[in-house]
Amino acid sequence: MPWEFLPEFDAGHRAALSTGRNLVYVAPPAWWTITPLLRQFPPAAAGALQTVIVVPDALDVAEGAAVLRTVQSSAPIHAATGIARTSRKLVQNAVAWLVVTPKDLVELLSRSSLALDHVARIVIGWPELSLQLGQGDKLDTILAESGTAQRLFTTADETLISDFTERHARRAPVVSAAPMPATAAATVRYAITDSVAAARAVRSVLDVVDPRSAVVWAPTHQAAAIADEYSQDSSVRVLQSGANDPVELAIAADLPSGAVLETLTSLADDVVTLVHGFQVSYLKAVTRKARVLRLPGEVDSARDRSSRLREEIRQTIADGRGASEMLALEPLFGEHDPATVAAALAARIGMPGRQPVEDGLQAWVHIRVNAGQRDRIRTADLVGALLNAIGVAKAQIGRVEIRDSHSLLEVRAEVAETVRRELDGLVVRGKKLAARFDRR
Repeated sequence: MPWEFLPEFDAGHRAALSTGRNLVYVAPPAWWTITPLLRQFPPAAAGALQTVIVVPDALDVAEGAAVLRTVQSSAPIHAATGIARTSRKLVQNAVAWLVVTPKDLVELLSRSSLALDHVARIVIGWPELSLQLGQGDKLDTILAESGTAQRLFTTADETLISDFTERHARRAPVVSAAPMPATAAATVRYAITDSVAAARAVRSVLDVVDPRSAVVWAPTHQAAAIADEYSQDSSVRVLQSGANDPVELAIAADLPSGAVLETLTSLADDVVTLVHGFQVSYLKAVTRKARVLRLPGEVDSARDRSSRLREEIRQTIADGRGASEMLALEPLFGEHDPATVAAALAARIGMPGRQPVEDGLQAWVHIRVNAGQRDRIRTADLVGALLNAIGVAKAQIGRVEIRDSHSLLEVRAEVAETVRRELDGLVVRGKKLAARFDRR
């Protein structure tokens, strides 16, 4: 099968695109799925902003620009990852294609860095996700400022945004590039990663599962790197169009469409797909069951760093070094327990504040999420997410502290990586969570 599906752009759709009419494009929430649409636009030249692509998540901005460069290689393309620099480049007319989040675009509009009524087209990427994140008012502002610009909406399911598109693009024709499948696929496993690390994540999946044979599907912008990675490994091959032999494991290096997923599940009983946090809801909607595959992550890295630090300290003592430092620290030994002084020094050079299980002791890890009292988040909301959405046992949950702008969750070390991945991108009380380990 080809790396990318080729949707049917009939005469009506092509006429709509060429004459500047609005359009709704149905495809899964992944950049590779909309490259056929982006190829329909004429090449852009420097001198003026022509196309603005609005995506719901900041992680999508850089990836979107990278994928866009494979389609419009000669155009000045800019990923809005910094307001000041983006504003300067726009004022200098150094951007033809801009990829940006709703929040940052509204900020750029407030600074008068650009005028949307002068752009040729504006693409709203998967507005259902932005609406879930409470960014509907920002999308309304953006579209109100867009004047006569052509409006193109990409969505996983047009019924989810029917009211939105009726308000902003009444009776726009619909291109069903990859609609939701009629029947759900079999059970799959998934790991949350980012597209920049796709090749590394594929390698991690192979290391964890250790199959005797595997096939990897990847969209065009990732396929060459992954094919080169395993060109000398006869047990791993990149999926090609046409017939493929059954394998133990099939891996999707990006969110697959229903058709791709159907092909992968026909080749292997064990299917693993790599996704972003905000794509999990789509994956669960097109599969009967989606389970998390835990890959080595930050908790494992913390264990490695702790081990290395202890070994370095042992070697320093064995070498007889540290006499002069002892004179500097001696006054502190009278003020504090020597173990406290040693722990403070370890923290200064990067030793994790919480250690995994050692010598039979229970280890706890803190996870910080970007939601707190101002977001109307309650302890019960977060505990419920851990128990019901992620499936953590009650005994694996410790203290939950709700602060003004964020919250801290304490969980057992053995489930910490899974909890962080599953929380990242989960929507609770209308707030999309961003989760990271807290090194207190």
